[in-house]
Amino acid sequence: MKHHRTFSAPSRLAASIVVAAAAACSFAAHAQSQSTGNVTIYGLIDSGVEYVSNVNGGGHVVRMPSLTGTLPSRLGFRGVEDLGDGLKAVVVLESGIAPDSGALNQGGRIFGRQAYVGLSGSWGQLSFGRQYSQLFWSLIGDTLAPNIYAAGVLDSYIPNARVDNSIAYRGTFAGLTVGATYSLGRDAVAPAAAGGCAGETTDSKACRHVSGALQYATKAWGLALIYDRNSGGAGAGSPLPSSSQADTRKMATAFYSFGETTTVATIGAGFERRINDGAPPSGVATTQRSDYWWLGGVYYIGLFSFDLQYGSLKYHASSTGTGALVLAARTMYNLSKRTALYLTAGHIDNKGNSMVSIDGGNITGSAPLAGGNQNGVMVGIRHFF
Repeated sequence: MKHHRTFSAPSRLAASIVVAAAAACSFAAHAQSQSTGNVTIYGLIDSGVEYVSNVNGGGHVVRMPSLTGTLPSRLGFRGVEDLGDGLKAVVVLESGIAPDSGALNQGGRIFGRQAYVGLSGSWGQLSFGRQYSQLFWSLIGDTLAPNIYAAGVLDSYIPNARVDNSIAYRGTFAGLTVGATYSLGRDAVAPAAAGGCAGETTDSKACRHVSGALQYATKAWGLALIYDRNSGGAGAGSPLPSSSQADTRKMATAFYSFGETTTVATIGAGFERRINDGAPPSGVATTQRSDYWWLGGVYYIGLFSFDLQYGSLKYHASSTGTGALVLAARTMYNLSKRTALYLTAGHIDNKGNSMVSIDGGNITGSAPLAGGNQNGVMVGIRHFF
């Protein structure tokens, strides 16, 4: 008699991860037996304890973050096969991990951070799958990047700019980088209310994504110009219900570095003009135009690094002056090339009816009251493998 086992949803998810990992390891063993290919298993865990004040108008919370500390935790598989004549096949599968519970981030997707396959050569790389927007790859002036407290909390899309069903090209020639991404359906998993928009329908405009970047960089300085547009069409309950609506960002960002080998400083800055046809925040007039800019720096000396960043967001035509200001800082001590201890802090000053949380909303219901301030402090450890 045959016995059939029924898995619960969590068990099915765990089983899927085991199968995916086993397949990747099997592929690694096969690829590494060939002289022309290999697979690298890589990742990082970043976790600690955080304190956030003024949650929901007066309370506070002490907790372990589930999304990011200095960087989001992840597990990835990267495969490369040499096809000859400078041509290579590439594949990346990368999972986002919540270090506090071991759960998967990005809506519970097994490979929610990246999942793509493509070809690369002296002409650049062409790839297909779930990938980062060109906006993400070209943020060369963001010195704090996805730190839990950073200017980026003023636009949560920036550290999470990924799209499904995408075709991407990126190539670098003598310091000049050109990139473009097009998606047939930018988010097939997230619900409409959270910005999901599957696309790939008879409406040729619905749920599409397009982004492009032009960047020039040396070790000492760099400048990037970026365009990113997400079309609507997810229907009722979506921030962009109609395919005639879009959320468009135009950005310029730059950095400048100076110093010696063991003592280096970098200054980074950026400006973003956003036009969002969706519903504006409470208290904002009919125009959805906003300006966001930041200025930051990082100083490396020996085994230590020190970061400071300031950001400003302002909505135009808002009678209440809606917007927010952020100040964030971080100090890190590198125990080795792979392990570091850090202390980071942030303060947000909301204006008008703005309700942005200092930790980017990583705590469910963590926002202050409209126009309220909030502080956050976190101590943690990060390890690459």
